[in-house]
Amino acid sequence: MKPLKIVIAVHHFPPTFKGGAEWRAHRTATWLQNQGHRVKVICVEAINDTRTLGLHWVDSEFDGLAVRRLFLNLANAPDPAKYEYDNPLIESHLSQYLADEQPDIFHLISGYLMTAGAIKAVKKLNLPLVMTLTDFWFLCHRHTLQRTSEQVCYQNSALDCVRCHYELQRRFRLPAQKAPALTDMLWQVGQVLPNVSAKVAKINERNKVLQEALHLVDVAICPSNFLNDTYLKKGFQAKQMRFVRQGLKHVPAQPPTKVEAKQLRVGYIGSIAAHKGVQVLVEAFLKLDAPDARLELYGDTAQFPEFYQQLQAQTAHDPRIHFMGMFDNHLISQIHAQLDVLIVPSTWYENSPNVILEAFAHRTPVITSNLGGMAELVSDGQTGLLFAPSDAPDLARKLQLIADQPALLKQWQANIAPAKTLETEMAELWEIYQHCLNHDLRD
Repeated sequence: MKPLKIVIAVHHFPPTFKGGAEWRAHRTATWLQNQGHRVKVICVEAINDTRTLGLHWVDSEFDGLAVRRLFLNLANAPDPAKYEYDNPLIESHLSQYLADEQPDIFHLISGYLMTAGAIKAVKKLNLPLVMTLTDFWFLCHRHTLQRTSEQVCYQNSALDCVRCHYELQRRFRLPAQKAPALTDMLWQVGQVLPNVSAKVAKINERNKVLQEALHLVDVAICPSNFLNDTYLKKGFQAKQMRFVRQGLKHVPAQPPTKVEAKQLRVGYIGSIAAHKGVQVLVEAFLKLDAPDARLELYGDTAQFPEFYQQLQAQTAHDPRIHFMGMFDNHLISQIHAQLDVLIVPSTWYENSPNVILEAFAHRTPVITSNLGGMAELVSDGQTGLLFAPSDAPDLARKLQLIADQPALLKQWQANIAPAKTLETEMAELWEIYQHCLNHDLRD
C-alpha cells in the first residue's frame, strides 16, 4: 500500500466538539495514519471569535493527529447568510493551505461550516475530492429537514425553508405547533407575507450554489440509502454517489449474554432532547400496563435543562422510569447486557444511527420510528418493530406487545446479523480512494 498524503476536513473536531461527524473524522484519520499515511485534519474551531475580523488559525495536535483549527467571526461577514453556505474566507485559506500541502486526496466530511468554498478551493487545484455526507445540510440550513415547529419537512421547497425562518419567531412557531393543518393551509397563500419573495430568491440561490458545488465532488459517500435517495430526488448529486454504511470501532467478539430478569427492561441511549423523541418514549411508557417494567434513559440531562425539567415533572409519579445520566462508552456492553430492547424514537429522519448499530452488535432488538435512516436499519417484526413517528400511543402498543409476549425478543435476537466493523468500512473507503486516483473523474 503506497503511503498517501491525505487532508481530512470537517466542520468541528475533538476535543472541543464530540458529535457524530467529528468522531467519524477522528476515527478515519486515525485509521489512515495507523496504516502509514500522512494525514492532516482541518476544521473550524469557532465562528464567533472576536479576535479577528477575518480568519486566523492555530496548528495543534490531538491524539497524535496534526490539526489546523480555523477561527472566524461570521457576525462580521459582509453577508452572513451567504457565508453560511459559501464562505470566501474558507476558500481563500484552503487554496493556499492545499497549494502548500499538495495532498493526494482531499476528504470532506459534511459540508457545514466548510461550505461550498472548500469544494471550490479543492477543485481549483484539480485534486481528487471524496466527500462523506452525514446529514441534509446541502438541502436544509438546519441539517435535519425538520421545521422549527418540529414537523418533518416533506417537500423541502424554497417556501418551506422561508417558513422555517419565519417560525423561529414565536408568533409563527406556536400556531404551527398547535394547529398544523390550519397553518399549512395559510402557508399555501404565504406569498402575502412581507419579504417572502425576496427570501425565496435567497433560498433558491443557496440551492443553486450548493447543487453546483456538490456536482464538483468526485465521489460522495452516503451512510444510508435513505440519505442517498433523498439527495438524488432533490437533484443534488456528486459525479458518483456511493452507499457505504459505517462500521463500528468496537465490536464484541461475542455479544454479552443478557442478564436474566423477570421484568421488561427498556432502554434509551442518546441526547435528552426533543428532536430525539424522548418525550414520545416517556409518554408511551407511562401508558404501558406492566408494573414491573423498567425504563432507563442514558444521556446528558444538563444539555437541555428546561426540556429535562419537563420530563422530570412528567415522570415524577412513576418509579419505573430512571434517568441514568452520561456514561463511559467502555461500559456500553454492560449496559446492553441488562437491556431487553432499545427504543430510538427520533422525530427527524436521522441518517444511519450508531446507536442502532451498537444495539445490534450486542444482540439488542430495537423499536424505532418508521422514518428515514432508522426504518432502513430495523426489519419490522424480525429484528425489532417500527412505530408511527411522534405517535406515543402507537409506541405504547408496541411496548405492550413485547411486555405481553416476551418470547418475541428472543426470536428477534436470533435474527440480528453480525455487526459491520470499522476495518470493513475503511477497506471500502480505501477502494474509493484508489478509484479516484486511478480514474480521471474530473471534468
